[in-house]
Amino acid sequence: MSIIALAIVGVVVAATVHLAMLFLNSAPLNSFSQQHAADIDKYVVPEFSQEWQLYAPNPQSANTHVQAHAKVQMPSGGLADTGWVDLTAMDDERIVHNPLPSQAHQNELHHVWNNYVDSLDNEGRPVGLYGKLMQQYLLRIVAHRLGPQVDGGTVRFIQLRSADTPVGQPPWSVQQINTRTSYVVQPWWAVKAEDFK
Repeated sequence: MSIIALAIVGVVVAATVHLAMLFLNSAPLNSFSQQHAADIDKYVVPEFSQEWQLYAPNPQSANTHVQAHAKVQMPSGGLADTGWVDLTAMDDERIVHNPLPSQAHQNELHHVWNNYVDSLDNEGRPVGLYGKLMQQYLLRIVAHRLGPQVDGGTVRFIQLRSADTPVGQPPWSVQQINTRTSYVVQPWWAVKAEDFK
């Protein structure tokens, strides 16, 4: 009976070690798997190697803020540029300390921006009807947020950009991450009166 119990314990320990090694190989990078990467690779590669991650797609590794500015027609007839407005920061202010924030303030701008960016071709142009609809939807969201009058002038054109700031590494990580903000700027879009309705 003791031989059977010993064999069962051996199988359980071997299965646990095997599953732990496979998990550490396919899980997102962490301090333990980075420190023991050589040992994990010796065990996993080539017999059990996989080309996927445990969380697919990978969790966000950058803070993305959607920002907008406008060309406004002044009462004198000339056009003036406004400063950049951080629309994501405006949403963040609405949901901080709010026990029941609206779905629109939490996700609307973020999801529409991601869908719009995913619809662009290699030259940054919306592809097909879906891409054009996402562009129009995004323009209307931003037009509603800015309003028809900004800085004493009537909004005629809107330009958007994303400010992407990579999340820095935790103090215990050996990974080096450049946390400089990068920008992706979209072209100017003409605004019509119906975009504010």
